[in-house]
Amino acid sequence: MSFSEDSYIDNNIDSEDYIHPSMKDVECFIGPEGSFKSEVKGFRVRTGQIKMAKNWQQTLRNSELVVCEAGTGTGKTFAYLIPALLSGKTVVISTASKALQDQLVEKDLPAVFSLLKLTPSFMALKGFSNYLCLKKYHEECSKYLNKTALKFDESNLEKNSEIDEGMLDDSSLSEEKLNENAISEEVLSKLELLIQNANYQIEKDLPNIDFVEVNSKFPTSVTRRVTCAPEWCSKKRCPYADECFPYLAREKAIKTKVVVINHSLFFADMFIDDPFSPLSPAILLPKYRTIIFDEAHELPAIGREHMSETVGSTDMDKLREDLRYLSKNQNIPLKPFEERFMKLRKVYADVFSYLSTVEAGGSNKRNFLFYKYEDYDENNRDPFIEYQKVNQEFRGLMLNMYRELWEYKEFIQDNADFDEEFFNKVLAFIKVKIDIIISLMKLDDRNDPKNIYYGKYVGTVDVQRKTFKMSLTPLEISDFFGRYLEKCYSSSIGVLMTSATLAVNHKFDKFLIDIGAPSDTHTLEVESSFDYKKQAAVYLDGNFPAHNDVDRIDKIVDKLEPVINQVKGGIFFLTTSRDALVKASSALRRKFARKRKIYSQNEKLSNSDMLQKFKNDGHAILVGTSSFWAGVDVPGQALSLVIIDKLPFENVSDPIFKARCDYYDAKAQKKGASFVRISVPEAVIDLRQGVGRLIRHEKDVGGLIICDPRIVNKSYGSQFVKSLPNMAIYNNLEEFESFLKYLNESDKIQGQ
Repeated sequence: MSFSEDSYIDNNIDSEDYIHPSMKDVECFIGPEGSFKSEVKGFRVRTGQIKMAKNWQQTLRNSELVVCEAGTGTGKTFAYLIPALLSGKTVVISTASKALQDQLVEKDLPAVFSLLKLTPSFMALKGFSNYLCLKKYHEECSKYLNKTALKFDESNLEKNSEIDEGMLDDSSLSEEKLNENAISEEVLSKLELLIQNANYQIEKDLPNIDFVEVNSKFPTSVTRRVTCAPEWCSKKRCPYADECFPYLAREKAIKTKVVVINHSLFFADMFIDDPFSPLSPAILLPKYRTIIFDEAHELPAIGREHMSETVGSTDMDKLREDLRYLSKNQNIPLKPFEERFMKLRKVYADVFSYLSTVEAGGSNKRNFLFYKYEDYDENNRDPFIEYQKVNQEFRGLMLNMYRELWEYKEFIQDNADFDEEFFNKVLAFIKVKIDIIISLMKLDDRNDPKNIYYGKYVGTVDVQRKTFKMSLTPLEISDFFGRYLEKCYSSSIGVLMTSATLAVNHKFDKFLIDIGAPSDTHTLEVESSFDYKKQAAVYLDGNFPAHNDVDRIDKIVDKLEPVINQVKGGIFFLTTSRDALVKASSALRRKFARKRKIYSQNEKLSNSDMLQKFKNDGHAILVGTSSFWAGVDVPGQALSLVIIDKLPFENVSDPIFKARCDYYDAKAQKKGASFVRISVPEAVIDLRQGVGRLIRHEKDVGGLIICDPRIVNKSYGSQFVKSLPNMAIYNNLEEFESFLKYLNESDKIQGQ
């Protein structure tokens, strides 16, 4: 069914008093005299929330773009949901993290729909491969002749319309307990429970149906056997086509008022749907008139990653699965396919062997040109340098790979009549790999007018213990994404981009350039509702050991020992590298193992399990790297001090980052211009993300220590300081300890 305004808006309202929701001001709900004040327990009026909501409401009415930084504690999800739902328009919300997706569909959207008295119409949509494939599931079930189906009656399901995650958290899901040839009966029973629950939700047409998304609930040893794969999906020929969960999810999504996705799925949809043409059919997402990008600071990096093209070891995994598909679904002689596959596999193995030898003692990731030329100099920043000595051995390996892929393509074409739909997908896959090899080998050819990659893409080679990957990655997404924003404007689609960290020194220039938005785009900075002067302080010291001092971590731990002893609650020690993580874990254990539990990210616990144990302890130290700098929420005394080992500048040896810097220097015609334009702003944003872990609630208090002397001693350090929350700054360690002591004794902590 299609959703009209009548189906979206609650009709149980006296028609004489009825005012169309889109005409209501947001202050009617979240203002000092608003309805939320009496209807929401613990609700408090936030000036920043009202400011953001009113700006977004006006932007929606004008169908324009606004970029809004909303500090922690603003209440930004309500601030953008209320105007979006009041407008009556179809909305897509794109996020970077699963945590925020879950928060939106499980908590915020149900609450706002209810408070606004609107008929709920929302769901989360995931990528195709996140969902259960019924055909694969039943194939696994067929391995157990005596398998007994679980039975449910309707009364049972009415009481449990949502599956309790605890029902899925069982030792039977561990990697060790899973039979190599079959999924255990117990796991299959849990999957059947999810299927029954989803079918019940579908029958009742409930909001936010799960559609048996399994990737987040089971280990990969299960999901790789039972999740959908578009390349092997037989669609209408499948006996379960009418019940297929990913297709049912898409059918539901295009009829739903609010659809929550992640940034990766958004970029994928840009090549599938055309939201700007009223004549083109909706395939993945509904014809949205409003799109909200939360955690928008992640868009440029995720966009570059999504638009990368790769060739490598995983190609063999895919082609091997093709053979398995043929063996199960086609009555054709497999031996010729297996022989051809083994020839291709050998070529890939030769490439891996060569790369592994070259990288035996070096970096895992390099610029592709390092392999193509014997005289490649990665420190030369001249974009027009000509390399003369071609690496003939590597060139020969690439030629062999190209030839074998070509011959595999010819072989598939000769046998396509067996299953034209399936083999056409295989052919398309192989053609893409051939094109990538050609593009990589011609990447630096500036004399070829057809070379669209020259100067705008970087080639990289990543070698791991058992795999290799060669990639073509765009240096920026501004042209591509800028055209999208232009079409949104011309098609009257309202766009909001928001995050807690978009500005650098209160300016949005860097972000606007990265996404290709006009320089005069409407921007808004909404300060946090927290009183940082009273709740937090930061310690900065120009005498911390230098960032390149090999013993810096030990010296930092020694210096901060009295501060750590002073803190009653838990402590985050955030590092910028895996090496620093290991050193910090070791140094902290030597000093504090008898006083505090030390959790380290380089150990066996998953991040989520480690974080939960840290919260429960309330006095522990957690040592983490990149994944703990963002999206982690530890309110209360369980996190009372955040220590950051150094300013989070990107590794200059990373070939993609280095190519981006070279590209900008060439455009600016000034060597080193990229340090100011790219390195510092991106490090500022990353630092702000890490700092944001400290204060998560109006009652939270705590301290921050940034152990990098450059923030005090370098001219660019002021940009980092000015971008921090407005907290007290201490340069004297004893005074900082006194502040922490005051916080420990303060009545602010009570009740946490």
